[in-house]
Amino acid sequence: MGPEPLPHLPSEIWMMILESLPPSFFQQDIRRLALSKRWYSLAFPIFYPRIEYTPRVISRLVHRKSKSLDRSRAMLRKSLRCVNIVLDGVPGDDAELVRFNTPANLARFCLMLLEFRELDEVRFAARWPNRAWPADPLQPDYLCIRTLEPYLSLLTHVTALDLDLCGTDIVACPGPGPGHGYGYGHGHGHGHGHGDGAAATPVHFCEHVRPLLSRLRALRLRMRSICHTALVPLDGRPVTLRELRLSLYLGRVSENNPKLNSSRTCRRAGGSRERTVPMNEMRAAMRALIVDMAPSARAEMVHLAPTGEIHVWDAGTDRCSRDPSEKPMRFPLCFEATHSRVCFSAHADDLASGDHAGVGGVLTSSSDDMSN
Repeated sequence: MGPEPLPHLPSEIWMMILESLPPSFFQQDIRRLALSKRWYSLAFPIFYPRIEYTPRVISRLVHRKSKSLDRSRAMLRKSLRCVNIVLDGVPGDDAELVRFNTPANLARFCLMLLEFRELDEVRFAARWPNRAWPADPLQPDYLCIRTLEPYLSLLTHVTALDLDLCGTDIVACPGPGPGHGYGYGHGHGHGHGHGDGAAATPVHFCEHVRPLLSRLRALRLRMRSICHTALVPLDGRPVTLRELRLSLYLGRVSENNPKLNSSRTCRRAGGSRERTVPMNEMRAAMRALIVDMAPSARAEMVHLAPTGEIHVWDAGTDRCSRDPSEKPMRFPLCFEATHSRVCFSAHADDLASGDHAGVGGVLTSSSDDMSN
């Protein structure tokens, strides 16, 4: 006997049922999408934005050969519009994860995506590898620049890119080692690799972001290290962006040290002192950028305000509003700020603590000429 036909329910009811399914339901067997034409038309728009490619899944796609995988690739090639690549780091000495999470695997996957001509949006997330203690400042920097470069330069048919790189800084790729194939630096770019112990040198990734301003329609950034250079288009190149969302808020990384919840500024040449990103500096760069964007374009900056609230600043209206979806943070007494202080006035981000640490903005006071 064949399978029973699907019950005749209104589309709205089926949509509610499909949205309650976990992302893995269709990913485990993509043929579950092909029960009928009506089922496919309802299920696929919900399925494809939620496809999550982990290093293990990517390794299987680029290395294994089977008829079922070929059928899956053929189906995705025709209609896939959104890809969600999720990396969780290389915790400890997990040799299996190190083997999967290699620049070579991810680069091959990018070449595969070149065949997906309907692909419009790519999300690349590099999360904290240690979820049990995400506030650990000594997490490894595991994302290699050679992994990201193909996604930035080869996928020219992609118009929307989401780089959520809050769990790692971008490092230069060390040479292959005898242990696990590639070394991954620990700490903030000064640690030892798993393979040959070579130090992983931090890369000024903001220079790689600049060409995207003149190619993409939508760009969303959340990076552990960033500076205003990422918002400066290349000389002589028109800005094509219509939507820009920059988040300097990394999430609830630490309840005790608010500095860890905000992006750090890129290191200056020869400098070693880290500080959170000067918000006024980023705001000035975003103001200059939106002038070159289309009149209907939108540019926003998410940041942790001195009050502990998560604010969204709109570069077009120059207004700051609270994000109601985020619960406000309570700071320790040494970081306490008065609730009357606004986000961008001169020295407004300075907090009364011993090391002059700031929240969502500066570790040291921003210069007065960058303020309102």
